[in-house]
Amino acid sequence: MGKQRGKRGRRAAAARESSGGGEQNRSLELLWGARERPPRGPKPTLSLDAVVAAAIDVIDAEGLSALTMTRVAERLGVTTMAIYRYVPGKNELVDLAIDAALGPPPAPGEGTWRTEIARWARASLARFEERPWRLESAQHRVPIGPNWLGWLDAGLRALAGSGLAATEMLNAVMLVDGHVRATAQLSVGAAATQRWGQDFRRVLESALGDARYPSLTQVAEAGGFSDPASETPFEFGLERVLDGIGSRVTTQRSRRR
Repeated sequence: MGKQRGKRGRRAAAARESSGGGEQNRSLELLWGARERPPRGPKPTLSLDAVVAAAIDVIDAEGLSALTMTRVAERLGVTTMAIYRYVPGKNELVDLAIDAALGPPPAPGEGTWRTEIARWARASLARFEERPWRLESAQHRVPIGPNWLGWLDAGLRALAGSGLAATEMLNAVMLVDGHVRATAQLSVGAAATQRWGQDFRRVLESALGDARYPSLTQVAEAGGFSDPASETPFEFGLERVLDGIGSRVTTQRSRRR
C-alpha cells in the first residue's frame, strides 16, 4: 500500500511538473493578468514576475530543456511547492517565459510603411538572436500573450498607411514574420556554428568541378562564396519580400484611382 501511494505521489508530481489541469486556459489567465495573491498559507515572499524572471535565467543559462520547477525553486532559494503557488505546471511557466522574454515591440516611427515594417522585422530578428531558445520554443508553443499581441499590433500599425485591405495587412505581416523566422533558423541554428562553416568550406572545395553541381561550381568560381556581399541574406530577402508587398500596394492604389 505504501509503495502504491508513493508511485501515485510521484505520478502526481510529474503531472504537475509537466502541466496543470486545463493548461491552455490557465496560461491565458496568467498571461492576461490573473496574478492574484495565493489565498491561503503564509505571506508570500515571491511574485509571479519573480518566478518567470528566474525561469528565463535558467533557460538563458542552460537551455529550454533544462527548465524544471525544481531548478526555478533552487534559483530563488525556495521549495518547489512554493513555485506551484504561482504557476500550476511547467508548460504554463514556459508560456509565461516566452512572452516575457519577447518583450514589447519597438515604438512606432514616422517613416513610410516600407521603412516601418522593415524596422519591425529587424527588431524581431534581433530578439531571436538575443535569445535563440525562443526559436526552439516557437516550433512547439506560441503563447498568445500581451507582448506577442503587441508585436502583431505593431506590425499592422506599420502597414496602416499602405492602403492594403485588412486581410492583406495581416497576410503581409505573417509573410515578413516568416522571413524573419527562416533567417533566424539559419543565423542561430546549425548553419551559424563554426563547425558547420568549416565542414561546408571543406565539402565545397572538394565538390567544385564535379559535373553533378555545375551551377554551384559556376557561382563559386564567380566569387559567390568569397566576395563580400553588399547586403546580408536577411536584408536581401527582406527587400524582395517588401518588393512583392509594394507591388500589391501599387495595384490597390491604382484600382482605387
